[in-house]
Amino acid sequence: MRSPGRRRVVLGCVSVAVLVCFYTVASNAGRLVDPELLPEPFARFLRPDLLPPTQAIFKALVSLVTGELPPMEGHHAHPSGHVSHLVEQHVSLQGALLVSVLRVLFGVAVGGPLGILTGFVLGWNRTADDYLHPIYVLLRSIPSLALITYVMLWFGHGEAHLLIPIVYAVFTTVVIPTYHGVRDLADVYVRAARSLGAGGRLLFARVVLPAASPAVLSALRYSLIIAWMTTVGVEMLMGDDGIGHLLVGGGLWSSRLQIGVDPAVIVVGILGLAAAGYLMDTAARIVSDRVTFWARRRRAW
Repeated sequence: MRSPGRRRVVLGCVSVAVLVCFYTVASNAGRLVDPELLPEPFARFLRPDLLPPTQAIFKALVSLVTGELPPMEGHHAHPSGHVSHLVEQHVSLQGALLVSVLRVLFGVAVGGPLGILTGFVLGWNRTADDYLHPIYVLLRSIPSLALITYVMLWFGHGEAHLLIPIVYAVFTTVVIPTYHGVRDLADVYVRAARSLGAGGRLLFARVVLPAASPAVLSALRYSLIIAWMTTVGVEMLMGDDGIGHLLVGGGLWSSRLQIGVDPAVIVVGILGLAAAGYLMDTAARIVSDRVTFWARRRRAW
C-alpha cells in the first residue's frame, strides 16, 4: 500500500470497524453471558439502559430518519416512548442536524471574520494591542453559554439569543491564533519586503496575509468544533429544535431529576453529531490544504 492517502483511509476505516465491533460485543454482553457471573461494576455498566445494544441504536436511527415507529420487541424497550414522542413531533435526525449545521455555519460566517479582523488589528498595531487586549481577555474569560440569559433580556426568546453565543464563541476562538499568526511573523520578511519598496497594502497582501494564513485557517477549523459545542449547548438549554433539542428528548426532561429519555436516541444523536462534525472538519482541512499548499509542501510528512 504505497499511497499514504489510501493507507490513511484504510487504517481509519479499520479503526472505526474495530470500535463498532467492540461496542457491539460489549453492549450485547448481557445476552452472551449471565450478568450474575460478571463482576458487579461490569454488570452495572453493561446494562441496556446505560449501554444500548447496537441493534437498538440502529432501530432508533431508522425511526428518526424515516419517521416510522419501531416495533416494541426484543430485550430493549423504549422506557419513555422517546422515539414515539420525537416522531409525533415530526422530529427527524436529518432535520435536527440541518438546523444545527445552519447555526454552526452562521456562527462561523459571522464570528470568524470578526475574529480575524480583530486578530489582525491587535497583532499588527501595538497601540491597539495595548489598548484593546485587556478588554479582549476579559471577554474571552466569559463562557459563551453564560450570555444566554442576558441576551434574552435584549432580544427575547428567539433565534437571536441562540445565535449570538455561537458567534461570540467563534469570535473569541479565532482572535488569538490570528493575533499570533501576525505578531509572530519574522521581522526578516517584513524588512526584506520594505527594503524592496513594499508597503501598505502590498506588504499586507504579499507578506503578512500569506504568512498568517495557516494560523487563520487553523483557527477557523478549530472554531468549527467550538461552534458545534456551543450550538448543542444552547439548543439543549433553550432551543426548540436542532440536535441539542433532540438529545434532550424534545422536551421530555421535565426536570433535572427525572430523565426519561431512550439511551439509543441519545447515542444516535451523538453519532449524528460526530458524523456532521467529521464531514465539516474534513471539508475545512481540504480547503485549508489547498489554500496553503505551499506550507504543506514544506512538511516532510
